[in-house]
Amino acid sequence: MSQREADETRQILTDCGSLITDDHFVYACGSHGAGWIAKDLVNLDPRHPLRLGELLAEACATLHPAPQVICGPAIGGLICAQVTALAMNLPFVFAERVWHDDQQTFELHRGFDEFVAGKEVLVVDDVINTGFSIQLAIDSVRAAGGTVNSAATWINRGNVYAEELGVETFVYLDEIKLPSWPADECPLCQQSVPVNTRYAHGAEFVEANP
Repeated sequence: MSQREADETRQILTDCGSLITDDHFVYACGSHGAGWIAKDLVNLDPRHPLRLGELLAEACATLHPAPQVICGPAIGGLICAQVTALAMNLPFVFAERVWHDDQQTFELHRGFDEFVAGKEVLVVDDVINTGFSIQLAIDSVRAAGGTVNSAATWINRGNVYAEELGVETFVYLDEIKLPSWPADECPLCQQSVPVNTRYAHGAEFVEANP
């Protein structure tokens, strides 16, 4: 992460109004937090993800081993991974969320599993909150016979790094630290702060916990 990359990335988030703090959010892994990056607001203007893809491609230019394929988790990480692949002139695939006996995971379908087998894959997501989704995407590539030595993202929420993701190199353009807690330890729940149901997974949480 360079200061130039971080400054430009933060400016794009600010211009889009996508950085939200002082609210109550539920993340994909089930933990709760006080902040959220509404990444879909970034994608409203295609110039923004295209620029972030260029910045991420620059930051990943010297990765070793060099990636042969870019993979992103659908749906959230699909756009950022594709524009990064475009900037790096590499093929692009995506992993899809599936459920097996109430256990969620990601899998490569549509022949993507055969395509990544034996190749070095860079897994890219737009915002890393807890690392849950990108870790499942990494696992899906490895399960298909691909290798993953590097992961990359626009924004690292400050909760995970290369070691936690099980990769050698973790590239991010900016780091924005926002607090999070296990659901049963959430101080916002204890204070009866309403869950935001517009963003993240709050709607599902409220439906399951009326």
